[in-house]
Amino acid sequence: MTGIQDLGAVAPGVQVNFAGLSTQPAVRGVTTLTNGAFNENNIGIYVDGFYVNDTLSINSDLVNIKDVQVLKGPQGTLYGRNATGGAILINTLDPSPVFTGNAGFEFGRFNEYAFKGYISGPVSARVRFGLAASSRHGDGYIRLADPLHVGETTGNAAPFTNQSVRFKLQADLTDNLTATIGLNYGLADDPRGTLFTPRDHKPSYLPAPPGIATDPMTASYNYPSKTRSTTREATLTLAWRNALGTLTSRTGYNAKKAAYDFDFDGSYADFTYSVNRQKSRTFQQSLDYAINAIDGVDLLIGAFYYHDRVDPDADYASVSYSAGLTPSTGATTALRTEAYAVYADANIHVTDRLTVNVGGRYNHDHRGVTESITSLSTGAYILPVTSDSANFHKFTPRASVRYEIAPRTNIYATYSVGYRSGSYNSNTVADPSLIIPVKPETLKSWELGFKTAQDNFRFDLAGFYYKYTNYNVSLTIPNPLTGLPTTVLGNAPRATIYGIDGQLTYMPTDRTQLTIGAAWLHARYGTFDNAVGTGLNAATGLNVTQTQDWSGQQMSRAPNFSANVSASHSLELFGGELELSANLKYSDGYVISNPSLYGPLAGADLANKQRFRQGATTLLDAQINWTDPSDRYSIGVWGKNLTNEKYLATYNGTSYFGDYYVRAAPVTYGIRLGYKFF
Repeated sequence: MTGIQDLGAVAPGVQVNFAGLSTQPAVRGVTTLTNGAFNENNIGIYVDGFYVNDTLSINSDLVNIKDVQVLKGPQGTLYGRNATGGAILINTLDPSPVFTGNAGFEFGRFNEYAFKGYISGPVSARVRFGLAASSRHGDGYIRLADPLHVGETTGNAAPFTNQSVRFKLQADLTDNLTATIGLNYGLADDPRGTLFTPRDHKPSYLPAPPGIATDPMTASYNYPSKTRSTTREATLTLAWRNALGTLTSRTGYNAKKAAYDFDFDGSYADFTYSVNRQKSRTFQQSLDYAINAIDGVDLLIGAFYYHDRVDPDADYASVSYSAGLTPSTGATTALRTEAYAVYADANIHVTDRLTVNVGGRYNHDHRGVTESITSLSTGAYILPVTSDSANFHKFTPRASVRYEIAPRTNIYATYSVGYRSGSYNSNTVADPSLIIPVKPETLKSWELGFKTAQDNFRFDLAGFYYKYTNYNVSLTIPNPLTGLPTTVLGNAPRATIYGIDGQLTYMPTDRTQLTIGAAWLHARYGTFDNAVGTGLNAATGLNVTQTQDWSGQQMSRAPNFSANVSASHSLELFGGELELSANLKYSDGYVISNPSLYGPLAGADLANKQRFRQGATTLLDAQINWTDPSDRYSIGVWGKNLTNEKYLATYNGTSYFGDYYVRAAPVTYGIRLGYKFF
């Protein structure tokens, strides 16, 4: 595993999807449907204990992963910032007191090549360092359609680059006080999410082929698509071990930039082009005291402070161009967030077998926004500088009971509440009435479960029931100024989610491991009769923006059933060790983005049927790796989507240019070489 994108293949009930430039995980049907460069996910993501506050920087590869945990269900205490549906905790390796290191190189289909390396060791008896770096580049599998010849291509439509550097310096300042400094850099450049080539229900003003791509593995545009983000981060972790327990301070600052450009008509006709430049500056401070000096009680108390500002990274956050790259409008959006939280969580060991957990978190957010739109031909304001602000606060409790029915085997019951604060739209529109925050979303959860961890197998099973209030969604409407599609935020008043998920890992021998996971899910909107969606007018064959009734409809990225099976086995070969592994992931069909309906103009048979759905998919990945007798050199081969399943990475539509989608990667394969220094 190299990043969060791989989680969907191995974790039951987890999906990972793209929406434009954003990576948006879904856990048990809870996912982010609010697009924007620096919108926060409602699945809390933490790397080495630090909160990741956007949907862009998580696209970078991580070389030195130690472990990954998926906490399912709302997180109301320690990891409770905007964690309505759960949290993903990624921990990287601490610096080693002895020298260790490795390097690897990969080359794969579509001219993909990658380098990764890690080195760690002592600086002195009390100081250690760790340095991890990776670089991945490829031409991509999507070709650029030839604008002059039908069926021919002229180059690569979506080459990508992914780079990361992570440095840690750890020092034992005293026998009981440890300081860890982190310096991190990440770059992710993958334009697939901003390819908008129309595929179906295209209006007549779009050109005929070869003026527009027709093959689903090709794209067309006048001006290049770009989705590029950079992250620079500095962190300081102080851990003081004392008679009461461990007091941990985490201080972090990061600076991020996002550039995303796209040709929204997705053809060789010169209609429109959008250039977007934004930056953010984020400071966070947490203080956690894990107290274990109280007999029969494990207590955690903590506090969290967060400050974030998003500004244009140019004269305007977004510039729209008309034909001939003529500047049309310049839009500016500036967002401010200041938040704090206090929380406590206690595990009370009533008996050797019975543990009661109680906890709670108080959250307070202040959000502010300033927007304007300027005509670049006249210099006059179309939308004068307009500002708004709002405060949000919520107490989220958590309680559970766990009983050990046998050694390393327990049953549990949990009640918890998750919360995501209200926020403002990061896209500027010309209507001042739309510059209002969405309501905060709240999720109440009831869960029953069983867990066991024995010498040669582990098994867990959970049943859950969620009541969702004010789910934040993105709605696509015509911009009041240009008529072009724009995204605004809204609330789905109610939703209900329930299901069962579980996983079994069996190790019949020291060399063999089998894992089976599955999730059954029922995720449906409640009454939601004023949603805005993209319907179909059967008389014209064209899309139309309309008010729709999504009541009872399946929620996005929430397949009714999904399952994964993985197996690994190692054996001796030529004095070394051969490792074989494979993973099979199945998913029922689901809506990739917003669940628009065909609507009343499509006829009675289609009116309540969802659009923009991905059908059922089965994906097979595998790899073989051989390590030489010295355990220093290795060589391997890998393959992804080995059955060449045809499925979609993005799928949506607008009334202006029709339906658009981007295929996910076909079968890919490659070779890797590895070397251990120490």
